[in-house]
Amino acid sequence: MREEIAVLDIGSGKIVFVVGQKSSDDMFNVKNFASVQYPGYYKGEWVDKDSLASYIAEAVTKSNYNLKCKTLYVSVPAEFTLVKINGLLTNLKKRKTIGEGMIKDIHNKADSLKVADYSVLCSSAIEYVLDGENHTISPIGESAASIYANMSYIFCKNDFIRTVCDIAARIGFKHVKFIDGVWAEGTQLIEADSRINGAVLIDVGYASTTFAFVKGDGIKYKNSVSFGYGFMVDALAKALNVNYYVAEKMLSQITLNIDSDETSTYQYMNGNVQYECRARDINNLLHCLIADHLVDFVNSNVYAIKEMDDLTNSRSGYSGTPVSSINYLTEFCLTGGGLSEIRGAVKYFERLLAKEVVMLKGNTAGWDKPYFASAFATLEVADKLNTKNSLLQKIFG
Repeated sequence: MREEIAVLDIGSGKIVFVVGQKSSDDMFNVKNFASVQYPGYYKGEWVDKDSLASYIAEAVTKSNYNLKCKTLYVSVPAEFTLVKINGLLTNLKKRKTIGEGMIKDIHNKADSLKVADYSVLCSSAIEYVLDGENHTISPIGESAASIYANMSYIFCKNDFIRTVCDIAARIGFKHVKFIDGVWAEGTQLIEADSRINGAVLIDVGYASTTFAFVKGDGIKYKNSVSFGYGFMVDALAKALNVNYYVAEKMLSQITLNIDSDETSTYQYMNGNVQYECRARDINNLLHCLIADHLVDFVNSNVYAIKEMDDLTNSRSGYSGTPVSSINYLTEFCLTGGGLSEIRGAVKYFERLLAKEVVMLKGNTAGWDKPYFASAFATLEVADKLNTKNSLLQKIFG
């Protein structure tokens, strides 16, 4: 049995604390778990920063954890991070077989980008181009005279790091390591074959949605918007003139991927009070929210990536560079609880995108739910870091 790993996953509406241990069959045994609702964040700022410590402490206490682990691995939300891309050309002077040492040297040379008020979380390769034409994410064992590494850097706000480190120290953890949650989802849950050409990852949460383009071992592009499940409940509450709790219960009655006639209604009993609304009106409201806030967000980011690629390709001196990294073969992946918890929402989302969407749910039996994907993907990364994977250790400095 490996060591126990403690992970804190900070979502936009919930804080999840999980302790797992990998067994001999390479599966996680969950030792401790707790999920706590909290005010969250909005546009990269805490809604109630003063109460954050009490909510994190509540999650740890609620899990009945005894602080056996001295290191806490924290999954960082996308709204507190940013991505920078930088290329590095290494001329080997003559054709050589590429070993792990050469790749580690590239990472060492590449670690030079600085961003004010941010600290780098990890550096990883989007792809390596050998001799200007052979594109790969696995260059070790290949032969080449030159290696061009297209590197991705993920940075985290220093204020986020200081705040969480201080809270973790007060709880009793000696060390804190930060892992980008979307990077963990993308590299652990999306198959390597899909990442070779790049895959789109859409994480719809409670109050935040992230679009990321995952390529190779890194994130090529990432963008977030403050919208999710909670916004849809709030819009429903206003439309029905009811409180948030009633609207949330009504949302659990809704099915979005079927057409409703004029007589179809949704009903909810709260004590002696019955709430009723016309199904077609409510479905139309939610259809518009998904179209205007999620589908438009995805399409605008797809367009932004294509523009970025066109600009890069026009400046690149490397033959064989694809015209665009997103095309009809690109895999689109969805995770998070924002859509998966609404019946029919994923199917309707697919219809509007005109894309088949792969649902990412994680690999741990019993915990393979989209709303746990970030926590358990981070657990996977943390376990690999804990086993002293040399190249992964370099990725995380």
